[in-house]
Amino acid sequence: MIQPTLLRLMLFPPLLGVVMIGFAVWLLAYPAMIHDVVEREWQAFAQAGAAAASEMSHHIDGPDGFDVDAVDRIALRTHADHVFLAGRADRLDFANDILFQGTTLSSLDIVPAPLRKAVAERACGRGLVVGDGEKWVAGCWPITDGVRLSGASSPLAGHLVLVRRIDWVMAQARSDLLNQSMRLGGVLLVLVGLLLFLSVRLIIVPVASMATRLARVGDEDEPVRLATSRTGIRELRDFTLVLNHALSALRRRERELQSILDTAVDGIITIDGSGTILQANRAVAQLFGHPVETLVGRNITVLMTDNDVDRHDNYIRSYMDTGHARVIGKGREVVAKRADGSTFLAWLSVGRLELASGLHFTAVMRDVTAERQAEIAMHRLAHRDLDLDILNRRSWTNELSGLLEQGAAGEGFWVLLAHVRNLDDLVVTFGPQVETSVMGAINRRILELLSHCELSARLTRTQLAYAVAASGGEADPYLTAALSAAFRDGVDLGGLSMLPDVHFVVLPRAQAYENREALLLAQDAGASWAAQTADQRASPVVTYDDQVAGAIRERTAVAADLPAAMAAGLLYPVFQPQVRLRDGSVRGVETLVRWRRADGKPGPGPALFIPVAERIGLVGDIDRLVAKRTLEHLSSGRLGLPRDAVISINASVKELADPIWLDGLMDIVHQAGVFPGRLEIEVTETAVMENLDRTAGVLARLRAAGVKVAIDDFGAGYASLSYLKHLPADLIKIDQGFIRDLADSRRSRHIVGSVITLAHDLGMEVVAEGVENAETAAILTELGCDIGQGWHFGRPMEAEALAGFVAGRV
Repeated sequence: MIQPTLLRLMLFPPLLGVVMIGFAVWLLAYPAMIHDVVEREWQAFAQAGAAAASEMSHHIDGPDGFDVDAVDRIALRTHADHVFLAGRADRLDFANDILFQGTTLSSLDIVPAPLRKAVAERACGRGLVVGDGEKWVAGCWPITDGVRLSGASSPLAGHLVLVRRIDWVMAQARSDLLNQSMRLGGVLLVLVGLLLFLSVRLIIVPVASMATRLARVGDEDEPVRLATSRTGIRELRDFTLVLNHALSALRRRERELQSILDTAVDGIITIDGSGTILQANRAVAQLFGHPVETLVGRNITVLMTDNDVDRHDNYIRSYMDTGHARVIGKGREVVAKRADGSTFLAWLSVGRLELASGLHFTAVMRDVTAERQAEIAMHRLAHRDLDLDILNRRSWTNELSGLLEQGAAGEGFWVLLAHVRNLDDLVVTFGPQVETSVMGAINRRILELLSHCELSARLTRTQLAYAVAASGGEADPYLTAALSAAFRDGVDLGGLSMLPDVHFVVLPRAQAYENREALLLAQDAGASWAAQTADQRASPVVTYDDQVAGAIRERTAVAADLPAAMAAGLLYPVFQPQVRLRDGSVRGVETLVRWRRADGKPGPGPALFIPVAERIGLVGDIDRLVAKRTLEHLSSGRLGLPRDAVISINASVKELADPIWLDGLMDIVHQAGVFPGRLEIEVTETAVMENLDRTAGVLARLRAAGVKVAIDDFGAGYASLSYLKHLPADLIKIDQGFIRDLADSRRSRHIVGSVITLAHDLGMEVVAEGVENAETAAILTELGCDIGQGWHFGRPMEAEALAGFVAGRV
């Protein structure tokens, strides 16, 4: 509701102002309008006088001289009150008023002084007009020679002088101006009334309503009240204060909102439908390198690469036409451009904002370059070997699926595995820094030999793998020889030459495997087989064929059944007699182990299941089982051995390295109640030489406990005799490889004889293994061998059979 004081304040000043302005305009315009009237009279009078002078010069001179009536007619046409013809010496030759005839022009007061002076000085120009105030106008024009007055003897030569009073013209002009001003004032009053009406409807009422609303804007929502007793000026001042307060609050709120936007980590940009940037926060300036104030008002394409600018314009037009969007409400990665021209990867999400001013879009952006680089680095760590920059085992496994799919479509391939057996030795010798160099050199040389290599990977520290495309999946025949000779001369690492021991496994027709898992199983099985049989093969290349696969399957089956067989007691000891060659008496027995299946049939032989047990870590358990049952048989008398007979039991490399193995063995001996001197531990020459110092210490403890020590398979390993003087042993067993051809080889006889002599000199007894016939036994007896063991004397037998054998010998 409008208050009266506010209404008076807003209505009367405009009305008074309009009246004052109109009056001031009239006062300023009146002189100019009067001057225009005078100017128009002067111009009309000048044209008329010039025409009259011309007419008098050419047409007024008649047969009888100057025509006075014609002069009067000219005066009427020019509306002149007085017409004078001034001749020489300022004398009036003619005057339309008889009172002035015969006088001089200079004596007439009605002629302005400037005009009289101009005539006297012959200075009248054509059209010269001289006026005096607003009462009259006057002028003079030259008259050409040849005009004669009536009765005059000489032609007229002088000036035409016209004088016209304009008082009545000015009065009429003032009356007209007053009437026009009255009509214009009325029109202005109507317009002012209309203006006031429109002001009340369109300005005063909305302003009053706004004032009422703004009065409620204040701290803690308390309205600012306007006193009704105040005058309009004070009320307007209060209204201004309220409005300023509201504007200040709005600006403060706007600054707060901008501060909130500036604290956002992500860049926030608002644009209109044409792509013009309306607002941006501080993060945008940090992202793009443009100050915020320079971005506002520019098109969003300034932040885009050249490739995206056209697409953006087309996208905006398409969206405005169809309303279909691929970005709005969704996030995606884009390439953004900084102020310096560099680019970065950004995550962009766009929202639609409909305001009264039109359709706007709000974009939220952040730099994801570091995130993507981290993802790439993580992917590289997860899928690549960082040292050689080839696939790792995980990626190799994944890529094999694709190759198998290609194989199903008829594309064959084969797999090559390379294992560096002595990498750890090289690292220990030359330092860990050579590992990458060695594996890199090996990888490069292998790739030089392979054509059409599809994949290369590092499966373990020491193992490389390659998938090679080939018709039918068969490797080239020459490749085995090439691979065998590839590292025969070693590799050169910048002047440092090394000789890596590289063994290879070839898996032909890899595309024929049913699935990836089957191929991986064959791959690992072939690698394991190659590692186990490396020392028994002449060539470093193994082809994984059906024979190898069958042997691996057999070993795998043994590894699966062995724990259950041990738990069921299906592994049992057998005994092979050792006979003294000089008298044929039983010196003792070597304890061996056999496997009987649950149905009573023989199980896998020891040549098969003992290596498997060593690989899966069960050989120690088997040795303890055999030792326990053997000593139980011995203490119970089931073996029928003489009281001084010796029981030989084998010990593996792992047992000799186990610090608690010896204590466990002695516990078994004490529990069986067997004298330690009747127990003999056999260790292979290879096991002794792997760690001579540790082995010598363990063997010394055995002998100190009363247990005898025998060196088994002597001559099959290092064939060195010098270590015997440092090794605490009671007996050596010559390897059967020297014994079997003893009858046919003089060289074997000399070697065996030398070993026997050396052993006797060191105070050791000698056992010859593999005595298969009487001739060999006789030769050994002749050479001075102490003990014989082999099928000539007796095969391995169970306890009951051994008892019978011993009884027969006695």
